[in-house]
Amino acid sequence: MSTLVNIRVVDDVAVIRLSFNEISLEQREELKKELLAMVTQGQNKFVVNLSHVGFLSSLVIATLIVIAKEARQKGGDVRLCCPLEEALNVIQITQLDKVFKIYKGEPEAVDSFK
Repeated sequence: MSTLVNIRVVDDVAVIRLSFNEISLEQREELKKELLAMVTQGQNKFVVNLSHVGFLSSLVIATLIVIAKEARQKGGDVRLCCPLEEALNVIQITQLDKVFKIYKGEPEAVDSFK
């Protein structure tokens, strides 16, 4: 998963940088498993950086929704940042902008948890 996803923690926020246009079902399951394990271990604040994602597939959307649900149950949230125009169009068409807070920059998204 390391070639597709980079995860680092800034303060107490997990910053996830996705780098792919398409993701297989197997890769999606691996990503979901890794993120759910983080939630289980107490991580409940996530920023997902979409600056390297050209197409936001239904597999990725479903994963983000699952992680958001689990994080919110633990008092946290998932925020999106830096979406490219194509990904932003998908977010708006699917009305995910009503589900996720979206920020232009990563520092702004991380700071939103303070």
